[in-house]
Amino acid sequence: MPKISVIVPVYNVERYLPQCLDSILAQTLTDIEIICVDDGSTDESGRILDRYADLDKRLVVFHGPNAGYGAAMNTGLFAATGEYIGIVESDDSILPQMYETLYAAAVKDDLDLVKSDAVYWLESRNYFKTIHASGLEEWYDQVLGDVDRNVFFDFFMNIWTGIYKRTFLSRHKIRFHESPGASYQDNGFWIQTLLYCQKAKWLNQAFYWYRQDNPEASVKSREKIMAMTKEYEFLTQTLCDRNDYQFLPYCYYYKLYRNRGTFLRIADDQKRMFCDQIRKDFEQYKGFIKGNRFLENWYRQILKNPDYACEEILQKKRQIRTRLEQAEGIVIYGAGRLGDIVFRGLHNEGYSEKFCCFAVSQKDSEKTMAGKQVLSIIEAVESFPGALLILAVDRFSKIHEQMKETLAGMGISCYLDGSDIEENFYII
Repeated sequence: MPKISVIVPVYNVERYLPQCLDSILAQTLTDIEIICVDDGSTDESGRILDRYADLDKRLVVFHGPNAGYGAAMNTGLFAATGEYIGIVESDDSILPQMYETLYAAAVKDDLDLVKSDAVYWLESRNYFKTIHASGLEEWYDQVLGDVDRNVFFDFFMNIWTGIYKRTFLSRHKIRFHESPGASYQDNGFWIQTLLYCQKAKWLNQAFYWYRQDNPEASVKSREKIMAMTKEYEFLTQTLCDRNDYQFLPYCYYYKLYRNRGTFLRIADDQKRMFCDQIRKDFEQYKGFIKGNRFLENWYRQILKNPDYACEEILQKKRQIRTRLEQAEGIVIYGAGRLGDIVFRGLHNEGYSEKFCCFAVSQKDSEKTMAGKQVLSIIEAVESFPGALLILAVDRFSKIHEQMKETLAGMGISCYLDGSDIEENFYII
């Protein structure tokens, strides 16, 4: 029995696949098996897998017709023989010590699952930003149990930064939803693992590089309006079939929570049609988001007058795009959470070529981000006098007012609010 079985679902990723496989084969924990499931790739991915399998017998390849992500993952789970299960997406990459560190933690405390942080990674822009739940410091590196279950869901949503005990997955029959052509089939697996695990831990370390610059990533699709809805219907039915009704509130909450992401992601001409689904879900499940004022207000805004709300959002997006297109360059004032979101949003929308630099109020180091030095706001304005400034901090925060005052003191009153980008564009 290998210590870890690493499952790699593969579909048309010839550009990124060798880098992914090299990072897995370079693990300092060598007692692993690597199960690669070729889901009917039509490019060179299948042949790349076969070449790697010839070079390292720890790598096993399954070729099959295109059946979707869920089916590919279930094939890997069925074939796995390891004590623990790991997952790596075929366009991502991992650091060499990832599985040795995770396995040591899992065995030490006999954990059902152990996870770590990840890094937003745009290789094309030399951009790395650690995804860290800064409000959960007291919960990192602690063995957590049932009394802490709500906290589990506050960590970064993903299925691939950790490992899962194989007997735990089998005991609770945790598998993926199989629906050809569907996306977001990681949601059901993610929720099931967090609902059923009895001992879990999140490490305050980041090993997983989560690629953001693959234009073919399914999460960037403007289509598939009902994919997320179908995933949560599957999850609801699964929990009911098991008589695990006590877990349904989690399912209902995230069904409503994901609707906002779907609304932002899908094509603009589909948004009004999706409002019908939004209304249906809100009428049925609105009690489960009581207390999330932001989400409740968003639903009210959409459902009070869907026609007006959709047009208002589209008009706002057009205004933002016009300003971005007319800008000679772009300076992001703020290098924290919202600065990261704005930068990735600019990349998603095709404006990252105009990016000049990140700026902060007071530069205290020679820090670089996206291959460029982080400047003080004064230096940034002097260096890029024609650039559009994006104020990238939460508009309701005290620091937002302080930064506005700083700009006013410099005679600057025309800038774009980064919160508008976060609230109107889909950013993975």
